[in-house]
Amino acid sequence: MLIENLSSLPSCFITATDTDAGKTFISCQILNAWKTQGHSVGAFKPVASGAIWQQGQLVSEDALELAKVTGQPLQEINPFTFEEPTSPHIADKQNVFNIDSCLKQLQKLHQKYDRVLVEGVGGWCVPLNNELMLADLANAFQLPIIMIARMGLGCINHSLLTIKQIQHDSALYHGWIANVIDPSYDYLNVNIQAIKDRT
Repeated sequence: MLIENLSSLPSCFITATDTDAGKTFISCQILNAWKTQGHSVGAFKPVASGAIWQQGQLVSEDALELAKVTGQPLQEINPFTFEEPTSPHIADKQNVFNIDSCLKQLQKLHQKYDRVLVEGVGGWCVPLNNELMLADLANAFQLPIIMIARMGLGCINHSLLTIKQIQHDSALYHGWIANVIDPSYDYLNVNIQAIKDRT
């Protein structure tokens, strides 16, 4: 299902076809749509790699963008922040990621806000450590899963493969959103329709 009305979404888990598909951009659009409906909103990005140093602190640029919309402190949004721009299972050199603490944080956010958006890291098939994949985190959170498709050359293949894998890994798949990174792409509508027809 192609999701066109962002404000109608419940609290959800955002993933994507790949890195730089526009998860944070679309997440901010969803958060703003919820705010327009009068909801209090919270964002949660449990894991971020490829962070920057700011005032002596390692921060996620994605978390900074989310915080601009929600007004949350960065630590509430992003508890596990790694400097290297690589898969979390590599970037987390001290093996500090903890899924139980993420679950506790999510519960607090649900109590505090009407709607909570969780943004994943990278694409769907990302290892968080040597035991856990992103799918394990999404399943633990028990939120509807929304897949962001980066529209451009190869998007049909990437989107269909990712949706099929989400459906294999979880019963929580809810739908997908087309992120139009290049509006001048000649076959945009044709590609969106091709994905719609096959899902």
